[in-house]
Amino acid sequence: MKQCGNERSAAAVTATLAVGVLALFGPPAAAGQEVISLEGPSSAYAEPFSLIGGIRELDDGRLFVSDALEEKLYALDPELKTVETISQNGQGPDEYRQPDGLFGWPGDSTLMVDLGNGRMTVIGSDHGFGRTVPIVQQEDMGLQIIIPEAVDGRGYLYYQPRGDGMIRDSADIVRWQPDAGGDPEPVVRVKLADVTESTSGGANDMRQEVRPVPLSPEDGWSVGPDGAVAVVRSGDYHVDWVRRDGSVVSGSPVAYEPVSVKEADKEAWAEELAANGMMMMVTNDNGVMNASMRRGGGRTPGVDRFEWPEVKPPFDPGSVRVDPAGYVWVERHVPAGDSPVLDVFDGNGERVASVTIPVRSSLRGFGDGTLYLTRWDDLGFQWLERYERPSI
Repeated sequence: MKQCGNERSAAAVTATLAVGVLALFGPPAAAGQEVISLEGPSSAYAEPFSLIGGIRELDDGRLFVSDALEEKLYALDPELKTVETISQNGQGPDEYRQPDGLFGWPGDSTLMVDLGNGRMTVIGSDHGFGRTVPIVQQEDMGLQIIIPEAVDGRGYLYYQPRGDGMIRDSADIVRWQPDAGGDPEPVVRVKLADVTESTSGGANDMRQEVRPVPLSPEDGWSVGPDGAVAVVRSGDYHVDWVRRDGSVVSGSPVAYEPVSVKEADKEAWAEELAANGMMMMVTNDNGVMNASMRRGGGRTPGVDRFEWPEVKPPFDPGSVRVDPAGYVWVERHVPAGDSPVLDVFDGNGERVASVTIPVRSSLRGFGDGTLYLTRWDDLGFQWLERYERPSI
């Protein structure tokens, strides 16, 4: 099963929390380790997208691409030359309103996160719409919001529980099989980004605003086809592999030189938040809790509204992805405008390669021996490119 990632989102309680930043950097390679450079794409789609929410390659090489701003789901041919729009925008059973993340699903199907309709929908390789699962679920303790950030080969969803309104410095990543009917199972605990919070209003009209601390250290994670969870720790920059049986294999810490946060880095972060951030509104109306979500199209916030650290953490937590061969790819933070570098870790958590990619690009997913990158231009449009996967 091939699986291509979606952009990871952050939640908020009546406020916008940030997604990751763009500028990423890799340190000098370890002794005897070659830095591999991706030069030119093997193929590229000729038209830009407004905001790619997810990418998913099917077994026959076709590519599903969701555009969150255009609110369309596309199918590209294996050569990335022709495109077909799948279904249409709407609230009906075979429609969608803001397609976002796309994940591999058993039977060469695809799980699509439909933010606008508040549901997840299984779509077959024939473009047929199947079962749906609500994103927002009412439980005994209140609202539960399920936005998957990974799916394994058996159809288990992996996500960070949201919706109870609590502000935490860490959280469990859980797995859940919609068809099994059981409770979500905690897998591993991860550090969350720092936030600041404030409240206003009276007892009957209280508003809580939560803001991220930009570029604060946060653990990143992703999941392999076999259900093993790769956690990239922000404390000393190492990889923990959490196997299906609960055992943990830890790699060696990777040395890095912190990158100072300058004005250009602040502006790049704010622009990325406006372009790709998720707005999540949670309301409580006399005990009845509701949530609404939307990605992208926001206004660029002033950088003076936030508290900033002096240096960046070693990596972007939203960039962590596991390829079909079981390697973990992690983008490193760099000064704004520098070329990104991706560190690659093996199944034991050891760094085995560093790969540079073109400026203003980011890794979005994997295919059969390929990498999918998006490159953005001066107008903010995104261009989809496919590269041959380097030998590692």
